[in-house]
Amino acid sequence: MKFKDGSKARANWRVSDGMAGMVLARYRPPQDGQPERVDVVFTENLTVWGERASEFEILPPEKLQ
Repeated sequence: MKFKDGSKARANWRVSDGMAGMVLARYRPPQDGQPERVDVVFTENLTVWGERASEFEILPPEKLQ
């Protein structure tokens, strides 16, 4: 998974452009109307917690190698 091109959230989390991460969790907060959220690990020192899932795109397996 990686941030979509042009994502403002990517800049807020200081994630390099095109950097791929692994999803730890995907969930919907219990409040009505809240967007789906994800926790994504990019490096051992950088984990994005609770960001909107819509800020990310799923990478095909061949791009992960």
